[in-house]
Amino acid sequence: MAIVYQISLHGDAFDARQLSWESAIELSGCKPDLAWKDPIHNRSLLIGEFGCAVSHLRVWERIAESDINGIILEEDAVFTSIDPVDVSDKLRVYHSVWLGYRWNDLGYWYNAHAYAITPDTARYLCRGFSDSIIPVDEWLPYKLKGKQNYFYVPEKVRQIPRENRPSTIEVGPMNVHVLTVGTDETKMWALEQSAKRFGVSYLNLGNGVTWGGGTMEGEGGGHKINLVRGHLTSLPDEDIVLFCDGYDVMFVDDLQTIKDRFFGFDCDILFAAERNCWPQPILAAQFPMTSSPYKYLNSGLYIGKVGMLKQFLNEAIADEHDDQLWMQKRFLSVDDINVKLDYEGYIFQCDDDVSFNGIQVSNGMCCPCIYHGNGGPEAKQRFLNLANKIGFQSSASQDHQVQSPPINSLDYEEVAQDILVVPFWSKDRCQEIIQTSEAVGGWGNMEGDKFPAQEIRVRKLGLWDELEWVWREHLGKVAEKRWTPMEHMGLRDAFTMRYSMDTQTSLGFHTDASLVTGSVKLNDDYEGAELIFPHQNFSNKDVPVGHCILFPSQVTHGHKVEPLKSGVKYSLTMWTSRYRGDVNE
Repeated sequence: MAIVYQISLHGDAFDARQLSWESAIELSGCKPDLAWKDPIHNRSLLIGEFGCAVSHLRVWERIAESDINGIILEEDAVFTSIDPVDVSDKLRVYHSVWLGYRWNDLGYWYNAHAYAITPDTARYLCRGFSDSIIPVDEWLPYKLKGKQNYFYVPEKVRQIPRENRPSTIEVGPMNVHVLTVGTDETKMWALEQSAKRFGVSYLNLGNGVTWGGGTMEGEGGGHKINLVRGHLTSLPDEDIVLFCDGYDVMFVDDLQTIKDRFFGFDCDILFAAERNCWPQPILAAQFPMTSSPYKYLNSGLYIGKVGMLKQFLNEAIADEHDDQLWMQKRFLSVDDINVKLDYEGYIFQCDDDVSFNGIQVSNGMCCPCIYHGNGGPEAKQRFLNLANKIGFQSSASQDHQVQSPPINSLDYEEVAQDILVVPFWSKDRCQEIIQTSEAVGGWGNMEGDKFPAQEIRVRKLGLWDELEWVWREHLGKVAEKRWTPMEHMGLRDAFTMRYSMDTQTSLGFHTDASLVTGSVKLNDDYEGAELIFPHQNFSNKDVPVGHCILFPSQVTHGHKVEPLKSGVKYSLTMWTSRYRGDVNE
């Protein structure tokens, strides 16, 4: 016997498409895996994929509770007939039965539009999923790899073709062109570094241009509008343009997330919104009423359909006139184009005191994708502080607290035989990593570990890309310099660790499955729990918080953690690949 469950947005499926990530997490009780990347498209989890996965999870939970086999069909499933008796007979032998599926070039099946599972399989699929949501198409083959899975040949169930019914999860295929204007590229350090981190390519329309838009110390900037207007003529109307100012803007999320969120606004053009009606406060009364503190159009960030932007920007402006005033007046007068303001900072965040938890920037309402430090000296200082905290550095920021290692220097201190110490993170950054780890939770042992510890993988914390970058650009080069002719081949694994009196207080003598290991002490308000290297007669007791110990760890540098005496100890351990492709997923 089997019960048929239909997952439909017209029924009781969890529809997250119009929700912010914060609302989706709160309403579902589930958390996304922030480190997951699509193996083909190299993008992060989409909000629609999150909702779809939560919907499947809820069905699995019902199957597990009912103790009856379940057949799961998505709303785009089409078929002539399904024999539940035959499906149930096969589930006596198999863990899952696939009535519809596709195989990708990576060697596993995907598409979850039609499949059947046993209650035991449902319980197995539920395990750990709510705290680490990825697309259900990826979770199912990952979890069921090595299990007994039956595939009907030919398929019993197919999907409605996308040309007849577009996906309700993914956004359309339009290209997104990211544009900026900066005639002095030395001032574009935050945009450049953040775009590189999040894989964003942009075109600088100000490159090689003599600026004619005023000093920007007051009103001015019309030149930006004219440069964008000229470039739009070369783009297809159906594409998307994302514009951002060049000198005080940084990405804090990827382009796919921005694109996905923009489509959720259901508008032609979306502008950033700010607290102040500048440069003419008298216009404030003409703006729409809103309960948000961000009420007024900011011209430094906007995204829109090319065809609609051509219409919106079709009026003349002198280079030296003010771009924001022009944009505001156009917004207040236009009635044939659907233009909206990002009142919550869902995509665009203008100057304000925001928080950074080591993973995302938050304004208290949601987590924006781009930060704009518009305003006077205080705004510029806030921008600089936030950039440093995230890990973006200008040459001027050397006078401020440094959050990441100076990658232009390969200096190190050799404190014992083949044990190096390198500055890595500030104390504040270490404290943020501790707070993030505790907030995410789920401390535990890695399955099959001969020396188990209380750990959380950095992929779960959303830190993988940052650490991979630091190893590629800095720590790996330090290791290659000291241990020539070794070659750094990538980050293998990384995890935060926790020692406490009520859980685990020590770690036995062992070596690592790592070519070169990095260890960072995240706090020092505890007693005991020293990291000891007996063969090198070295302890990390006097190594400052935030400094990274590097050592070749497979054979010669066995180490252990002495018993904790009081307090709670936190640390970060990073393993590097022993050969190409050696990554611990």
